[in-house]
Amino acid sequence: MFKSKIKWIKKSENEALILIALDGTFGSLPGQFFMLKSGDFPVTPRPFSVYFEDEIRGETLFLLKPRGLLTEEALSWQIGHELKLKGPLGNPIPVIEGANLVAGGSGYAPLHFYGSKYGYKNFYLGTTSKEEADFLNNLPNLKITCGPLVVTERFFQDNNEGAVIACGPTPMLQHLSEQYHGGSVYVSIEERMACGTGMCEGCAVKLKSGEIKFVCKDGPLFDGKEVDWQWLT
Repeated sequence: MFKSKIKWIKKSENEALILIALDGTFGSLPGQFFMLKSGDFPVTPRPFSVYFEDEIRGETLFLLKPRGLLTEEALSWQIGHELKLKGPLGNPIPVIEGANLVAGGSGYAPLHFYGSKYGYKNFYLGTTSKEEADFLNNLPNLKITCGPLVVTERFFQDNNEGAVIACGPTPMLQHLSEQYHGGSVYVSIEERMACGTGMCEGCAVKLKSGEIKFVCKDGPLFDGKEVDWQWLT
């Protein structure tokens, strides 16, 4: 692992989301992630997708949602706080011309990086509050849904066609994979892991063929039509 310090930090109004910028760029591409650890904090490193890598400013951004020991501790981080990193890990999302992007919650991070770098046909984002929606509304023509209509329902209402790249909660990914017939569905799966290299086998994904894959080294992007969702859920 190597070290980097926080250059700046922003929080949504309700502190449900945290955006941090680390000093330096590390050659990451959309879809890849890093294992992050905060100093001597007694928690194993956690995986976080890259939100954006800014070569001009020399900084790498991560989007955090406080819902565990490490991310809740992040609410107290300040500029200059040192983090340990391992990465970039995982495989980049391939460039798919004219792809529709569908994100739920913190699943916005890898698709924000992808959309910023390669563009998109349509971009749908589902959030749980107006504060989160305002905080993440930073790309052109972003179609944000903030309940009671869920993001997949809005996506289907618009009668979209073409390939879909999605990242978010497992039920959202399953619904898109099983119900969308307008093109291919590629899902960036988020699973708990301790190593990021396949050694711990904590992020297993079973395909309909019976083959076992791992999010960290084989993904995180998979063909949603090939995933055994019953096994995963």
